[in-house]
Amino acid sequence: MATSSALLHPVRLRIVQALLGEGELTTHQLHERLSDVPIATLYRHVGHLVKHELIEVADEQQIRGASEKTYRLAPGFANPSAEELNSLSNEELLTAFMVFTSGLIRDFGDYLQAGDPDLYADRVSFAQASFWASDEEVDEFGRALMAALEGLLTNDAAPGRRRRTLSTVLMPRVEAGPGGTARREATQKGSEAEG
Repeated sequence: MATSSALLHPVRLRIVQALLGEGELTTHQLHERLSDVPIATLYRHVGHLVKHELIEVADEQQIRGASEKTYRLAPGFANPSAEELNSLSNEELLTAFMVFTSGLIRDFGDYLQAGDPDLYADRVSFAQASFWASDEEVDEFGRALMAALEGLLTNDAAPGRRRRTLSTVLMPRVEAGPGGTARREATQKGSEAEG
């Protein structure tokens, strides 16, 4: 079973980030991208990720009498559908979210390594906003966001255009309840005044 703790090692996280960026890689190709990691260590961590079902063997070929395996992320962890997310346990959801956020970290690291970053000129931003909204208001926001994106999603590559990524995370806030237990904020603070 896939568990978030299986990702809690820098080498394993880097393996997942590499596979997120490139799809399928052999152990040799992974070693080229993680050249500071000894090959025996890399094999051990790849085996750990396979055992915990975060990555899987996509292909296996015989090369000069030895077996060479190609690995990829396990289905559902690269870009899970709503149905796949609904079928996951809490631990598996946390793992999927860690894979998602590690992809963001990898992409931002790649951006920084590409040269002298100018966040303003490159239109790079990251921010967080908390707000009160009903489910219907959140649904309307989602529709408005998708309507704004539709025109951009059909754009072709052209002079003056750069490939860009918009990543979103939307979730209800959780506040501490009695005894420090977490609970979802269900209604506006005004309901507290009724008591």
